[in-house]
Amino acid sequence: EADPMRGPSFSGLDWSTHLPTMVAFWSSIAFQTGAYRGRPFAPHARMPGLSTAHFAAWLTRFHTTVDAHFAGPVADRVKQRAEQIAGVFQVTLGLWPVLT
Repeated sequence: EADPMRGPSFSGLDWSTHLPTMVAFWSSIAFQTGAYRGRPFAPHARMPGLSTAHFAAWLTRFHTTVDAHFAGPVADRVKQRAEQIAGVFQVTLGLWPVLT
């Protein structure tokens, strides 16, 4: 399904490469598989025009997708981790002020 919020950020993305990376990343988060070895921030930092609205839309879609397919403590942990990652990325990108 087309998503006007994500579309421009992901145009030209090679999904045949990116999808296995996403699976490895989230399986490492959810099930401690160790399948992902890398640093996820750098590729996202190179995406032009990211805003807090992009992260909010991503989190909404992420939660909706997880809730549609899974329930329980692992699903809750994955959603919480997604929120933490989104927060760290936004602070690192300078989209959120660091509160003292």
